[in-house]
Amino acid sequence: MHASKLASIQLVAWKILETYHIDPVAVFKEVQLNPALMFKPGARHSLDKIVHLWAELGKKIEDPCFGLIAAECWHPSNFGILGYAMLVSTSLRTALERLIRFHRLIEDIDFGELCEDKVAGTLAFTISNVSGTSFLQGREDAALAWLMSILRMNFQDTLSPVSMHFTHPEPVCSGKYFEFFKSPVNFNASTASMVLSLEDADKILPSANDELAAFDDHLMTDYIATLDEKDMLTQVRKAIVEHLPSGDATVEIIASELFYSSRNFQRALQQEGTTFTALLNECRMSLAKQYVRNKKFDMTDLAFLLGFSELSTFSRSFKRWTGKSPSQYRKVS
Repeated sequence: MHASKLASIQLVAWKILETYHIDPVAVFKEVQLNPALMFKPGARHSLDKIVHLWAELGKKIEDPCFGLIAAECWHPSNFGILGYAMLVSTSLRTALERLIRFHRLIEDIDFGELCEDKVAGTLAFTISNVSGTSFLQGREDAALAWLMSILRMNFQDTLSPVSMHFTHPEPVCSGKYFEFFKSPVNFNASTASMVLSLEDADKILPSANDELAAFDDHLMTDYIATLDEKDMLTQVRKAIVEHLPSGDATVEIIASELFYSSRNFQRALQQEGTTFTALLNECRMSLAKQYVRNKKFDMTDLAFLLGFSELSTFSRSFKRWTGKSPSQYRKVS
């Protein structure tokens, strides 16, 4: 199965675009990401498409330091249960440990690692999956700016790291990094990392709540188990939803993504008592009802999100599914 990431996190990218007065709808459409999934609990985007999204942010936003704006654009709910669990951690160290332990909830690949240096009296958090274009400057900056922001919210006092390290060259707006992190900042580093003093990392936090943290840990452990146990039909539906906006939710592409040949894929679906066409129509119909109820979405955009090339084709399909035109359904919903 291809790597994916929690869709709601991309609300951060959406808000960054709005901050710079760039239409996020157009950008998400360009990279074939379905924005409606950001409001669907548990929905996930293909990680490849998210990489493409952040690359587009870098092209369209003139400010090379735009990633730092992420510190002002996040909400705990964007990160699911993990976002809230970090905020009730006993210390900054336990918050970072929780992020590493349960990162699977929000992304299918490892994110970070901790390294304690007792001689120097420091604890370093290093982003572990920086490679190639997967963490371009904007995304790397956004990750560390968000992390600094959530740790400061936990600390509820002045928090300045011992040092910050970025893998990209020093930008012309480097003063913004010193202003935000309030610490020495190093560019062209071998790894992207944040270094805290052990005193700050292990200070008992006023926001700590062991009971809530234990409850959240239990929920997150159970949810990760469900991610590992997803059946084939769930995986197929997820892949279909991700491919609908690009119009390439075909049996060949979905089969390949799930590591089947087309013939074996269709045979496996038959054994489950269904067909690819039936699942495609099921996903389209279910999403169509949700989208039409949301009056913020234009009908033409909805047709695109569902993989229809024309509004008229979408309207005919919707009437066949519900007995009403999209506009009629919206009025009574």
